[in-house]
Amino acid sequence: MAVGRYAHLHKRNCVGMLPTFCAFLAGVLLTILIGGTGQRCEPSGRVYEVENSYFLMLLIVSAPGNVERRNAIRESYLNLRPRMLNESYEDEVIHVPTYDERGLVVLETVLQQRESLEAYQLWRQKKIKNIKVINFKVKTLFAVGTFGLSRAERKVIYEEQRVYNDMLELDDLQDSYANLTTKVVQSMAHVDKVYDFKYLMKLDDDTYVKLDLLSEDLLGYYEKLHRLRAKHPKPLELYWGYFKGAATIQQRGQWKESNYKLCDRYLPYALGGGYVLSKNLVSYIATYGTVLSDYKSEDMAVGTWLAPFGNVHRRHDVRFDTAWMARKCQDYHLVLHKRTARQMKQIYEGEPCQDEEHQQQQRPKEYFYDWNAPPTQCCKVAV
Repeated sequence: MAVGRYAHLHKRNCVGMLPTFCAFLAGVLLTILIGGTGQRCEPSGRVYEVENSYFLMLLIVSAPGNVERRNAIRESYLNLRPRMLNESYEDEVIHVPTYDERGLVVLETVLQQRESLEAYQLWRQKKIKNIKVINFKVKTLFAVGTFGLSRAERKVIYEEQRVYNDMLELDDLQDSYANLTTKVVQSMAHVDKVYDFKYLMKLDDDTYVKLDLLSEDLLGYYEKLHRLRAKHPKPLELYWGYFKGAATIQQRGQWKESNYKLCDRYLPYALGGGYVLSKNLVSYIATYGTVLSDYKSEDMAVGTWLAPFGNVHRRHDVRFDTAWMARKCQDYHLVLHKRTARQMKQIYEGEPCQDEEHQQQQRPKEYFYDWNAPPTQCCKVAV
């Protein structure tokens, strides 16, 4: 099998997004599923330059003063790339769902999730001939709101941009948690306007990513989807992360949601420490984000906004440790939230994950997501 097999990864295409019109009347998200996004050519006037075409965009949400964290990321996992792609990975580990008779995506069962995790652990132990991946391109952007910053603070960001060319400055946005959802929407709008890409991964700046392994998985997913595309009646979109269901609506503190009227629980969403969206979903949020209901928690907002679409593969993955507190260290974790700059460097240098600081606390338990159960019963199957 030659390297040329992957040449299609960066061919320009005319894939965009034309979502089915849905009238967001009261309760509509709870009563219907929309058939999904379609395909269209890019809007007239949008021209992608070769250097602005990437397989994966890393959108890292950062605060203006978090220079140490940004430097730790630059010096650690951003140096990782998928040097090899195992020929057997996509068949042994990757699951691409099919559609049911109504044209809706059939999400993984608990058994399929368990088998995928076991297959990944077995695959990591194998010594199988690999092929080199040479056309994989990643672009990183650190999104910061710069409105109201002092001259000294702006100078620091200016110097970072001059040296690294990876800062996304949102000049009209004051950087605060209250503006986090707006910040993500504006950032996605910028990425969608300027760059051509296949996938976008939203991350916090205290999240470490085993970028080489995650990239190999995403490449395998894309390759298998490309191979099976003829069998799918409509485009299959990816929403990949660690999902949460049955979460109660926050009533106090910075997370208080006064505007959530759909239900007495949040709709299922991928936790915000890190999740992946295919391009069409990013385009949808970028296009309609300013008119969709505004919520404080951006991860919950994304899950709510995408809830109506029936062609979205909501891929729950226990390898994403993205909760508000780090879970117990596992060697299969690909995404690790709530890590300090020092810990990021230690992980990059090969030191084992440390649990000491959480030994006296009850950390979140890992679970497989049961999509066949009501949201209140979704997350009870322990890994």
